[in-house]
Formats: sequence, C-alpha cells, structure tokens
Amino acid sequence: MRYIAININYNLDQDWYYRCNSVVECYNYFDGLGSGHGPRVAIYDLEKKDYLWIEEEHKKISMERINGIVFGAIQKIKQQMR
Repeated sequence: MRYIAININYNLDQDWYYRCNSVVECYNYFDGLGSGHGPRVAIYDLEKKDYLWIEEEHKKISMERINGIVFGAIQKIKQQMR
C-alpha cells in the first residue's frame, strides 16, 4: 500500500492513519469517517516520502504532530515486514 491517509480528533487528542492503495481510496476512507474521527488532515506518499496533500489549517498548527504520525506509521509498517 502506497499511501497513508491521516485524520486527527483534536478534542479527544487522538489520531489515526489508514493505509491506502490509491489516492481515491484515501478520499473514500475520509468520506466514510464519522464526526468522532476528526477532520481529514493529510495524505502521505510512502514511495515518494512526501505529502501529496495537507489541509492548510492543520499544516499551520500541527505539522510536528502530522510528521510524528507518519514516522510512527512507517515504523509499524517496517516491523510488520520483518
């Protein structure tokens, strides 16, 4: 799976990521979220090692957190591949 879709619920101080095969699948994941999951924040490309999209509002206030989510996801993926 090439992409990571990221959403954060700031009220509950929780964040999630979902591994996707395509950008369309990432947006379908976002569309299926309930209000308790918080807003869509970013899509990260694991092959290019860069963000395809970051919601501007969140980019200003939580880039460190977003990077932490991506780093944690990459570490978990590496562990699963062993």
